[in-house]
Amino acid sequence: MLLGAVALVVVGAVALTSSTPNGVVASGRRSPTTVVVKTMVVPGAYPALKWPKVGQAAVAVRGVGIVGRSPLEKPVPIASLTKMMTAYVILQDHPLAPGETGPTITVTKGYVAIFDQEESEGDSTVKVVRGESLSEYELLEALLIPSGDNIAGMLATWDSGSIWRFVEKMNAAARSLGLSSTHYADASGVNPLSVSTAADQAKLAADLMGDAVVRNIVRRSHVAFPVVKTIWNANPAVGVDGIVGVKSGWTLRANGCLVTAAWRTVRLHGVLVIAATLGQPDGLWNAAQLDEALLDTTTASIVAYRVADPDATVASVALPGGVRDALLVAPTTSSFAVVWRGLKLSEWISAAAGLAPQTLADEPAGTVVGELSVVAPWGTVAEFPLRLAVTPTGPSGPTGSG
Repeated sequence: MLLGAVALVVVGAVALTSSTPNGVVASGRRSPTTVVVKTMVVPGAYPALKWPKVGQAAVAVRGVGIVGRSPLEKPVPIASLTKMMTAYVILQDHPLAPGETGPTITVTKGYVAIFDQEESEGDSTVKVVRGESLSEYELLEALLIPSGDNIAGMLATWDSGSIWRFVEKMNAAARSLGLSSTHYADASGVNPLSVSTAADQAKLAADLMGDAVVRNIVRRSHVAFPVVKTIWNANPAVGVDGIVGVKSGWTLRANGCLVTAAWRTVRLHGVLVIAATLGQPDGLWNAAQLDEALLDTTTASIVAYRVADPDATVASVALPGGVRDALLVAPTTSSFAVVWRGLKLSEWISAAAGLAPQTLADEPAGTVVGELSVVAPWGTVAEFPLRLAVTPTGPSGPTGSG
């Protein structure tokens, strides 16, 4: 059973009699039709993550959220990690399916001038030749693997007509993704005013790695590319201990910055664990060691936790007119969520849109009348429909869980 004892809450015109471990009235409404009915803590100790002495770090699980972050985080320059957002915006505007190469972009005199200037300034570049045609996919490879600053400018101008218009899109995307400590001043990260935190970069990497095209690019150590023939991945962690990406960065102002991702297995399901480390004065190799340690510690604490038992009674509905309560039940099979030890979760019940007592009284058993959500501090980790266990038939009608 998910719950056992009694408490009373009201959802719209329908009274939900739910249970809490000690029988107190449930509280913590998020809206007039939603209420907290239970809190729980995943058994075990919270992962003891070792944070860097200098700079900052964070670790996340894709689809779940941030496991932990350095204390006293603050926005700092992120160098070429900026290019993760450049790739995100490009693929939002010009999505690619696996195997597609997308439209081609002709290298103009202006694009060559960008290369020449950035090459002379010692930036990270990928050589291009006037008149050649490069596909969107090839440019994404050159953006993400050797971290071409000039490629970021090409893609931004191709997409938006100018870099500053593209940067506006980048900042809008950051806001939409909830990256509240992130601000972009350019598309490449050369500008030290492109800043973020490790936690924001871990979140962004989790979203970016949802794209199969990105996953296919960042996992590789090198790829073939026109003119230069071969471009090599600047990420020193790729291929080590199952690491499949994501992005590296370095400037004098930012120091070593690295976001890594590795697949791990939990109850036969693949889970993507992501670590982000910023501001490492000893460079990318030190950042890689820190990321690997965070990945290992987090993986040891990840579990598949049962958040819903089959046909467990969650609440009961008190209908007007003396009709006896009808039970609401959770999923028909046991349901698990990938979380980590020591994490605090809450269960929320929300009524189905438009739910009215007079119509509910006539609904057959099995009708979906609401939703059970399992919520972590940052948002929902699992959702299940709530169903009527029986059909209410009158003041003395059945209320069993059938």
